[in-house]
Amino acid sequence: MVRIGAVVFAGCVALAAGAPAAAGDLPEPAPVPSLPPIEDPDAQSDRLVPVPSGCLAPDVEQSVFVGTLLIADAVTARYQIDQVLSGSVAGFSVDGMIDVRYGDEVRFLDTGQRYIVGAGIDAERGVLASTVRAPAPLFGGNEIAGVDDADVDCPSIGTPIRTLLLDGTSVESGVLTPLRDAEKSILRAVFVPAGVAFAVLVGLVTLKHLVFAFGRSVRDLSVTDRPSRRERRRAALERLERAG
Repeated sequence: MVRIGAVVFAGCVALAAGAPAAAGDLPEPAPVPSLPPIEDPDAQSDRLVPVPSGCLAPDVEQSVFVGTLLIADAVTARYQIDQVLSGSVAGFSVDGMIDVRYGDEVRFLDTGQRYIVGAGIDAERGVLASTVRAPAPLFGGNEIAGVDDADVDCPSIGTPIRTLLLDGTSVESGVLTPLRDAEKSILRAVFVPAGVAFAVLVGLVTLKHLVFAFGRSVRDLSVTDRPSRRERRRAALERLERAG
């Protein structure tokens, strides 16, 4: 009996001790810290914007620099390097000048103009190459079946291998852009032949009138001593009267 009473007394003491805690407000739970984002181990970490695996990443540029166009041939432009913004031009520049291959897009560049040039290495030729026009989107874009079936959200990143104006805008590359600087040559090519043809036509007409005038003058000189038609008619009438 003594043991049972002791157990009952201990239980009452425990309930009495826990009653105030149950009656009071419970403390707010401590917030669970958010977990750091899981980085894709296959992402290209050398870019400012990581490109997840499974996404199409643009080519990496070799160098981005500000340059003044000195001269250009049919496919290549030569720049005077004013400032290197990123990357390196070592092995490609000589005496502060550097050649960049554009292909037929070099016709959109103006000699003496300054540009921001993002150039990459042409794997086939081993030279620096850049473009003026933005890459054309894939035919159909997001309308292609299955293009958005992947679970990866791919970021939109423009290609760094491109040539821009100093204010960051695109270089004018319309179909008629090469004709803008050749406006005087085009006008000359149109109006000079037309002017020559008109002058030749005027000369031929003038020559014709001169020839006709000369012929009339010669004819008039040859018949100066001959009597006029009226005089000949009068003489004929007089002869008839005498005969009658």
